[in-house]
Amino acid sequence: MRADAVTLSAAFALVAAAPASAQQTVKIGELNSYKSQPAFLDPYKKGWEMAVDEINASGGVLGKKLDIISRDDGANPGDAVRVAEELTTGGDLNILFGTFLSHVGLAVTEFAGKKKVFFLAAEPLSDKITWANGNRYTFRLRPSTYMQVAMLLPDALAAKKKR
Repeated sequence: MRADAVTLSAAFALVAAAPASAQQTVKIGELNSYKSQPAFLDPYKKGWEMAVDEINASGGVLGKKLDIISRDDGANPGDAVRVAEELTTGGDLNILFGTFLSHVGLAVTEFAGKKKVFFLAAEPLSDKITWANGNRYTFRLRPSTYMQVAMLLPDALAAKKKR
């Protein structure tokens, strides 16, 4: 199983165990800046779609199929919050994932904390997603800027180069 399928499966297992167990599907909201960032996000979308197809073909998560409802966030924090609100209104959906741009991810992080909705920030690099602006409902998939620098710095120092 691919790493993205494993990650999606693990995150969605949390949702499958939630009280809405009478449903035969787990509805998950996904939002991202597809129109403004197609070069980066078309492959990303194809990847999670393949992962969901693989998970569903193997019986789903705890016997439940995953149903992803995807929306464009307009690369705008205000639009992203409106989309998140639309996706989570009605009670059928209790998890969100996505966002590419840090300012959009931060807005959805704040929304997730206020509304107590699980949010898996897939791409934003901002450290604030899980640090200063973080909350118990927001998790990240991609390493933050700090994590990437901390990972690369020892090798950069060992190279003893000025640039």
